[in-house]
Amino acid sequence: MTATPASTPLKNAFQQSRAENNIELILPELLAAQLHVVIGGQSEQIDLFLVPSPNPERRCVTVAEDPAFLAGIAFPNIPVTGAQLLASIPAEIEIVILHGDGANYLTREQLAWFRAMLAQNA
Repeated sequence: MTATPASTPLKNAFQQSRAENNIELILPELLAAQLHVVIGGQSEQIDLFLVPSPNPERRCVTVAEDPAFLAGIAFPNIPVTGAQLLASIPAEIEIVILHGDGANYLTREQLAWFRAMLAQNA
C-alpha cells in the first residue's frame, strides 16, 4: 500500500515561502513538525545516515513527516521533532524532506539562517 501524499503545515509553509520569497515562513512549521529521520544503525546513539545532497558536494539527512514515504529506504528511521533535528545535526549537513509527491530541500545556509533567528529570539 502506498501512502497518499497529504498537505501538511510544513509542506504548505514551503509552498508559501516560495510564493512570498520568504524562507522565514518555514521555521515555525519545521520546529513543530513530527518527522522521521533515516539513521544508519540500531545503536542508542543517533547515527544519521548521510547521503549526497541535491548539491553533490554536500551531504544531507533524509526525513519525512509520514514514515511510509521512507519505505523504499533500506535503513531504519526514528521519530524526532523538527526542533530536535535542527539542534542535533552538524552545521554542514543539509535536510531533504520527502513528501511522497516530491521533496523539499534545506541548504546549510538556510539552516544557518534558522539557527541565527533562534539564537536572536533566545
